[in-house]
Parts: sequence; C-alpha cells; structure tokens
Amino acid sequence: MSKAHFLKNTLFFSFATFISRVLGYIRDATVAYIFGANPLTDAFFVAWRIPNTLRQLVAEGSFNAAFIPIFTELSKREPDYSKKYISSLFSFYTLALSFLTFIGVFFSDFIVGVIAPGLAEKGTINEASSLLKLTFPYLILVGWVSFFMALLNTRDRFFVPAVSPALLNLSFILCAFFLSSYYGIYSLGIGALIGGILQVFLQIPFIIKEKFSFYLSFKILPETKETFKRLIPAFLSFGVSQFGFIVDTIIASFLIGGAISYLYYANRIFQLPIGLFAIGLGNALLVSLSKHISEGNKKSFLQDFNNGIRFAIFISIPATVGMIVLGKEIISVLLERGAFSQKNTELTYIALIGYSVGLTGYALTRPYKSAFFAKGDTKTPLYSTIFGVLISIVFAVIFGFLLNWGVFGLAFASSLGGIASFIYLFFVSDFKLYKSGILDTSFKTFVSAAVMTIAVIFIKSISENLYLQVFAGVFVGAFIYFFTAYILKENSVVFIASKLRSRL
Repeated sequence: MSKAHFLKNTLFFSFATFISRVLGYIRDATVAYIFGANPLTDAFFVAWRIPNTLRQLVAEGSFNAAFIPIFTELSKREPDYSKKYISSLFSFYTLALSFLTFIGVFFSDFIVGVIAPGLAEKGTINEASSLLKLTFPYLILVGWVSFFMALLNTRDRFFVPAVSPALLNLSFILCAFFLSSYYGIYSLGIGALIGGILQVFLQIPFIIKEKFSFYLSFKILPETKETFKRLIPAFLSFGVSQFGFIVDTIIASFLIGGAISYLYYANRIFQLPIGLFAIGLGNALLVSLSKHISEGNKKSFLQDFNNGIRFAIFISIPATVGMIVLGKEIISVLLERGAFSQKNTELTYIALIGYSVGLTGYALTRPYKSAFFAKGDTKTPLYSTIFGVLISIVFAVIFGFLLNWGVFGLAFASSLGGIASFIYLFFVSDFKLYKSGILDTSFKTFVSAAVMTIAVIFIKSISENLYLQVFAGVFVGAFIYFFTAYILKENSVVFIASKLRSRL
C-alpha cells in the first residue's frame, strides 16, 4: 500500500508534467523558429534564467522541503491552528518575494553585468537588462503557485499543480506568434507575466475545493519561524545548485554567439526525464516520507525510500541512452526550422550529450534529499549540493577555458557535479539500502536498455525520415524497454502493469 501511494502520485505528477513539457517543446520550437539562436536570444535567456532560477530557489524545491513536513505534522495534531500557520507563512512569503522582485528590478543592470558580462561585447546587454525588469515580477506569481502546489500536494493532489506550467508555455507561444511583430523579443517577457497570472487562477478553485483558507497575517508563529529557519539551508541547497548554471552562463557568454542558447535548448531536452520522473518522484516521496515520519513508521519510510532509488534507476538509464542515441534527431525535429539552422542543431546535440551523462546521478539524489527533508534535515542536502557545484565549477573552468571543449565541456562539468552530489549523499547517509533489490533493478534495467538501444539503431538504419526515426524510435523503443523489463519481472514495471490491469 505504501509503495502504491507514492508511485501513483509520481505517475500522476509525471503525466501532468508530460503535458506541460509537450507545450514547452512547442514553445521552444516557436522561439527557435521566430528568433533563432543568436546574441538577442542569449539576452532573453539570461534575463529569463534569473527569475526562473529564483523560482527554483524560493519556490518549488526549497519551499516544499521546509513547508510540507511541518504542515503535515501540524495539520494532523492541530487542524485549526494549522490555518493560522499557513496564513502567517503566506503573508511573510509574499513579502519576501516582493522584496526580491524589487531588488531584481532596481539592480537589473548590475545583475546582468555580473551574470553575463560577455553580452556587452555582443551589444545586447541593454536588452537583457530591460527584459529582466519585465520578467522579474513573474517571481511573485510563481511563488504563489508553488505555495498552492505544496498545499495541494499534502492532500495528494499532484495533477493540477504539475500541469499549471502548460499555461505558461501556452502564453509564451501565443505572445511570440501574435506580439513579436510589434514588440520583438520583448513579446516573450509579456508572455511570462500573462502565463504566471494564468497559473495562479488555475489553482485557486482547487484550493477552495480542498477548503484551504488563509488571510493576511503578519503574526510570527513558532512554526513560521521554524519554516524560515529550515528554508535557509534548503534555499542555499537549491541556490548553490543554480549557482553552477550561473557559472556556466558566465563562461558561455564569452564563447561563440548562441552558446547560451545551445545550453538552454539542450538543458530543456535534458530536463524532460527530470521533470517527468525525477522531480515528480522527489515531490511524491517528500509527502509520503513526511507522513511516515509523523506516524513513526520507520519500516514504510525505508520501503518507500528504497523503492524511490529503484524507480530512479529504472527511469534514468533508458532516458540517458535515448538522448545519446536519438538526441540529434529529436533536436532536428523539434527546433530545426526557420532561423534555427543545422549547425545550431549539431551544437545543441553536443551540449545534450554532456548533460545526459549525469542524468542518473541527478535522479538518484532526489530520493536521498526527500528523505533528509522529511526528517527535518535541510543541511545535509545543502552540503551535498555545495560539494557537487564545486566539482562542476572546477571542471567547467578546465573544460571551458583550458581545454576549449565549448558547450560540451560546460554541460559535462554539470554532469560530473550531479554525480558528485549523489556520491556525497550515499556516503554520509545512514538510510538502510536493500542492496539485493537495487542490484536486481540495475541489472534488469541495463539489459532492457540494451535491447531498446538495438531496436532504436535498427529503426534509424532502415529509414532516413527524421520524423519516423524520432516517433518510431521513442514509442517503439519505450515499448520494447518496458516489455523487456516486464519479461524480466523488474519490480517497478510489474507493479505499474498490475495497477493498470486492476484499473482496466
């Protein structure tokens, strides 16, 4: 039952995220078609990355990690008092986001100059600063979205919060098509703000349905103080990981024009399996493990933790192989049209290979971090992230400047940082691993992935049609992978198949 609980929530989150990511790729294809990959798009991606990075810092990851364990325990013990808690927290949270937004808008010239100094030589640093002023208020909107998402997650509602980014992507697409002729690259900034507003309005009816009610209150409760106390190391943990991307941006701004864009597009494709499964797994596990902690159920805690490890391996290995074997064709189908050339495709694919290597390491950090967060320990994930980012920065400088490996070097350095972060968590944690089960999953996953790879290469060899290669490669490859794993009786796929049969 415990396993069914968090895997079901993971799959709901993954399906909703899949919808959002499909629109996300249409968004990227639209931007690539209309604007291409050049110093002007570099300016937008720099401007958009800053509030988007802060979103990941103060909203999604760090906020969930600090809030969910406390609220889960409090709502179980004192339901009425928990309403006062979320009112107090929402008020101070909004105040903090507003302050950050003010700082970001007021110091936009300085921030862009520090983050991407190379844009000055390309003549687009002023555009980046103006775009930053336009997009920064999105931080407040998405902060509210993340607050509502955390509340809904505690009620086992994962689909609607996870699908809300689809509205952001839809807003980008429509604004790019209909406003770009009037406002140029600034149409994307307008799309960000409209998308944020739509995301907020989507979640409000479900907040009301779940009978969450809160009001403006600046009364400092002990639980509010404890949340912000936990939020600081959680914030730093996610912040340090984003610092690695900032270093990449600084280095990339001195490389060829479009380098920032190549890394952005490659990272977007790399983020698909992360967004579909790794983040969904982390969110669902955090809720599940927090409930086990509040109930004192150590056995279920360890069971879910180990199932999370096995599921991360089961999903990340074939995703890694798939991006390496079929990545160039996927990029070509998604982006290569209009102003986005074949050379742009090749350089984006090189970056994607670098990112792909670290996918399994990144995916395996999610169960560990969720387990620490559920126990109220936000410092250990911080230390692991610092260690990983230091590794990635060292190698980014070596690969980017000394060895001149270009965008591949920066992406590969990020991968090494992700792997290093997992290794740190593995050695410092005392969570019991069910090694026989993990080894069993690893072996069956590698065998299934090998069979899938042969099938995809065969499909590529018998057809020169890119669309057939991509769509047949993805769907046939996925079917063969899951079918082979089912024949081998791999734990995760057998469970999913049994649930589907029971539903049918």
